[in-house]
Amino acid sequence: MKSLKNYPYLLAMAALCATPLLHSCADMLDLYLESSISDQNFWKSEQDLELFANGFYGILPGAQGPGADDQSDCYVNEKPNTWLFNLETIPTSGGGWSSGDWGNIRSANYFMNRYSTVTGDAERINQQVAVVRFFRAWEYFYKIRRFGNVPWYETDLNTDSEELYKGRDDRKDVIPHVLEDLDFAIEHLPEASDVETGQLHRSAALAFKSRVCLYEASYRKYHNLGDYEDLFRQAADAAWLVMSSGNYAVWSTGDPEHDYYDLFVQEDLSANSECIMPRVYVADLLMQNNTRQMEESYTGMSRAMFEQYLCADGLPTAVSPTWGSEAPLFADEVLRRDPRLRQSIDNPTLPYKQNADGTVTVHEQPLLDTKYCTTGYHVMKWHSTDPAQWNLAQSTLDVFIFRYAEVLLNYAEAKAELNQCGQAALDSTVNALRDRVDLPHLKVEVGYTDPNWPDYGYQLSPLLYEIRRERSVELLGEGFRWDDIVRWAAGKLIENPKTMLGIWISDEMRAAYGDSFSREVNDDGYLVVYPGNDSRTWDDKLYLHPIPIDQTTLNPNLLPNNPGWGD
Repeated sequence: MKSLKNYPYLLAMAALCATPLLHSCADMLDLYLESSISDQNFWKSEQDLELFANGFYGILPGAQGPGADDQSDCYVNEKPNTWLFNLETIPTSGGGWSSGDWGNIRSANYFMNRYSTVTGDAERINQQVAVVRFFRAWEYFYKIRRFGNVPWYETDLNTDSEELYKGRDDRKDVIPHVLEDLDFAIEHLPEASDVETGQLHRSAALAFKSRVCLYEASYRKYHNLGDYEDLFRQAADAAWLVMSSGNYAVWSTGDPEHDYYDLFVQEDLSANSECIMPRVYVADLLMQNNTRQMEESYTGMSRAMFEQYLCADGLPTAVSPTWGSEAPLFADEVLRRDPRLRQSIDNPTLPYKQNADGTVTVHEQPLLDTKYCTTGYHVMKWHSTDPAQWNLAQSTLDVFIFRYAEVLLNYAEAKAELNQCGQAALDSTVNALRDRVDLPHLKVEVGYTDPNWPDYGYQLSPLLYEIRRERSVELLGEGFRWDDIVRWAAGKLIENPKTMLGIWISDEMRAAYGDSFSREVNDDGYLVVYPGNDSRTWDDKLYLHPIPIDQTTLNPNLLPNNPGWGD
């Protein structure tokens, strides 16, 4: 049982989020500053700095629910994603650029321009500065991913500040500031063993740096911006420092048929070897709703994603001698694939719910009710069978903020992009993840060409194709996929019709459903999610969001707008 006394920083975060129906945690941070701090009576002690810094933790993501990757090629929501179908227009206001959207950056700068009045132990002070600079980097990384070029601010702006009317700085000028913040955090944050579970530490900052550098390096490479090689090196170096610390490992109990599923339904991640940093949930203080949401998900894995999973022999279906063709029954098809597939989607080998009478509910056939799953591939990551976790917004299962698996995949991809990924690097990254589920290893010399490798709109080396496949499988539904599509300039993926289709319905499956079967299938037997709307065309403007009209009217220096969005 997790005790509140072990997570004192949660009190500050919970206080900020005490009125969730009225404000988001980020909104509350800004209100906290305006209503509770005056420069005359604050900025006196190290405790003041810690209290202020703790207020930023509400920014970090928690349980994201079933829709974390809906805007991608991997999931198909019941409602067509308007962004993917290119139905969005330039917003009149809001759109991620309102004054409130810049509130966290203003709050960080507010701190940075005042903390030096505090006297005390320099290193303890720098630890709190490190927390705030980490979160400033976190917020700016979000802004860059969303808008590309953004203005860099180091002052806490007021309504009459001249800087409000500056133009956007090139992302190549902003990213160095982001990395300066992260390098300061890496230098001054304590080790994980010296902080409470769920608080920032050096390895968490290194994990985030590897994410930032990999994103920006690949964005520059595949969007033809240049100057990316050093960022790939920094991504690999940051990941390697986490890997070589000896503090983390791929979590496994030696049970390849259950360990991947069990990883995501744990009450307490504090001792989990794969957890670099968790979001901690405590009964009656901070709880989440993942299991309840996963039941009625209104979404599902796409057929395109389903086909990415290798066969149990480690080969693609088009190459494996064990495959042949789809099995008449869904359960047989799943059993012949990477074990992560049957530990990620509802199937007869995966218990669905523990019942009060001691029995366990198992679905012999996929759920085809769109309320539960649109595609028949009902994703079960974070879906606990424990009835206590099904109560509305009462789940106390911890979730990952930074997971070691991501760091391993960041390292493998960065080294492959640098043409430096040898077998030892693969064995310590991709193959360490495969070992958890007893899947054969990936070799540097891949040894095959898969005719079904995704169409990114350009060619890759076989090794990079397979590292990208591994990332899509291992990080399924964890909120990375849209960022990957954007940084790889891989919008072409969205044009694949199978990104909008579901399960293959054989005659045997149709007979098993009997009269209850009412869903539409296409001529190839795949479940149709959007009848009459089976194609979409990618537009490169969708890689970045537009700046809202009210902001460009107020400040013409923000123009031109992002490519494809007009002036």
